Amino acid sequence: MKKFTSFKKILVLTMFVGVLGNHAFAQFSLSGEIRPRMEYLHGYSTLTDKDSDPAGFASQRTRINFNYSNERIRMGVSLQDVFIWGSQPQLFSTSNTLSLHQAWGQYYLTPSLSLKLGRQELSYDDERIFGASNWDQQGRSHDLALLSYNGMLRIDIGAAFNQDQKHLNGAYYSLNNYKMMQFVWLNTDIVDNLNLSLLFLNNAYQHNYQIVENGQNHDKHKDVYNQTLGGRIVYTPGDFNFHASAYYTMGKDMDDRELSAFYVGLGADYQISNDWILGLGWEHLSGTDQKEMMQNPKGYVNRSFNPFYGTSHKFNGFMDYFNTNGNWSNSVGLNDLFLSAQYSTGSFEVNLTGHAFLTAASVVKNGNINETMEPYLGTELDLTIAYKLSRTSNVVLGYSQMFGSETLQTLKGGDKSACNNWAYLMFTFKPVFLK
Repeated sequence: MKKFTSFKKILVLTMFVGVLGNHAFAQFSLSGEIRPRMEYLHGYSTLTDKDSDPAGFASQRTRINFNYSNERIRMGVSLQDVFIWGSQPQLFSTSNTLSLHQAWGQYYLTPSLSLKLGRQELSYDDERIFGASNWDQQGRSHDLALLSYNGMLRIDIGAAFNQDQKHLNGAYYSLNNYKMMQFVWLNTDIVDNLNLSLLFLNNAYQHNYQIVENGQNHDKHKDVYNQTLGGRIVYTPGDFNFHASAYYTMGKDMDDRELSAFYVGLGADYQISNDWILGLGWEHLSGTDQKEMMQNPKGYVNRSFNPFYGTSHKFNGFMDYFNTNGNWSNSVGLNDLFLSAQYSTGSFEVNLTGHAFLTAASVVKNGNINETMEPYLGTELDLTIAYKLSRTSNVVLGYSQMFGSETLQTLKGGDKSACNNWAYLMFTFKPVFLK
């Protein structure tokens, strides 16, 4: 994201508030967010060693949000600063950490049809494929054009083309991001209590490689593509909520390797009373067999499912051991069986979730292709306690414990017998200054 000088920060804020405040005060809102989070880590995201010291830090997200709307036009700007407490000297001359999390304009061609252009969050369904990643202090946003129709059938069509700088020739892209992306998302209520979403996603990545000509290496690049098809259905009869999702990805991965992967998710929630909700579910993310990788290291098919732009922390345990957008990408996949219980009353809420993790593909034992390990990876318990301090602020306390297996230790290192735990305390303040 682009950095701003201190002068530009002040200029942008002054112009935006001044112009919109003078001409459209009733349709203008100014809000903010300050979210400090203190974390204790001893085995977060990967198994620790018994002799390793725990880590701790405090991070903070600060946002200023401007929104404007009239009959035809909507605008949104979100300025953001994310930092670690103590990461800069107390006496510093300049600070260029402010960035644009969102900056978009939307024009309504009709009351039901609009075009939205600029940097924006994308959040669909349960955020498995597209999500705002709100847990991450920086969040996730996309630079794209979005055409939306909102009637009996909702249709969103998005398209993005990324470049890291201006080019006079060619379109070389140096960032580890998609180069092009297009998607179509459809959502409708089939009958009462039955909702269906369908998604088609096309990604293009730049693959860099070398060729040898006349005894010399020459850098080359090309675009590789993959497509994801799937959907989600939700049925809510009475006090029950049943949901199912399935996606299939084909084409090429970022390394120009054949890609064939799939995802299946099933779940149900039951509201026992006004205070209690019980939930259970299962997720399967296909993986690449280590035996296949060893037998055919250059020609194996990548069968590891990637949820691309989803909100990863929301799924597969809060300790993020199996973040398929990061430390678990191109892996042996995952089966996640989970059970949850939630109690809430007034301003107080408690949630306890247990996960049992297993691999979706085989893991080779000690490099012996003829011997495989048990698929069981471990069990994680996540406890979350939240309290609403006021209408615009709350506090959340979380604690998680991982009980790893020998297979998890083989895949991620560390020591399964160590105490692998993680805790955090997070405050959120979201005042509305003007509306």
